[in-house]
This record gives sequence, structure tokens and C-alpha cells, in this order.
Amino acid sequence: MAAAILVSPRRWSRWAALGIGVAIASLAVAPATAGEILSGEDWRRLAPAARAAYVGGIIDAWSGLALTQESLGTKDPAITVFGDLVGCLRERSMTATQVLSLVERYAEDNSGLRGKDMPDLVFAALTQRCRR
Repeated sequence: MAAAILVSPRRWSRWAALGIGVAIASLAVAPATAGEILSGEDWRRLAPAARAAYVGGIIDAWSGLALTQESLGTKDPAITVFGDLVGCLRERSMTATQVLSLVERYAEDNSGLRGKDMPDLVFAALTQRCRR
């Protein structure tokens, strides 16, 4: 439901439905170990709804880091960069579908990076977009 942060609260129910769909779809794929970070190649093998949920979860985690930092009144650059990226997505009013499309396109255009961790690929894709 993380990506729902990028859109209005009215769309949260759509994210809840997506979450249910991902839960059902996850029964059809090999279970990941708790806390496992997928590579780009592993991510490509997921069902489309699971890929969307995985990217949304990454963005949700970044948003949570930024909110926690803000509530603590700290400014750690290693966390601020994630808040800036989430802020960029909000300022551009990017939907979860648009974000997923950017990530999918980046992963396809940079097939040599598929062995990298998926959070790194998501970060690279969205950073590239937010620099424009």
C-alpha cells in the first residue's frame, strides 16, 4: 500500500485489492525468505501484480524512513535522499502504474544490471526520472 502514498487516499482501496491479488499470486510463485532482497532477474520472474507490489513496498519503505527521520528531527543524508526521491514522485503526481512502468523500462533497457538488487534498480530508475 506504500505506493498509495503517492496518490490520493481515495485510491487506497485499489491498493488493498492489489494487495489481495498479490497475496493470491504469491501462492503460485516460490516463496521468498523473509527479508530477502530480490535481484532484477528474480523480480522479472514474478507475476505482474507481485512485481508491482514489490516496487510499491520499496517506495513505502523509503517513505517510512523519511517520515521517521523527520519525526526524530535528524538530517542523515543517507536517508534524506530517499525522502527527496519520494517527494519528487509526489510533486510530479506519479501514479503507482507510472512508477512501475518507469522501473520496468529501466530494467529492460539495462538488462546487464539484472543481477543487481532490485531496490538499487528502482532507485536508479526513479533518480534518472527525477533529474529531468
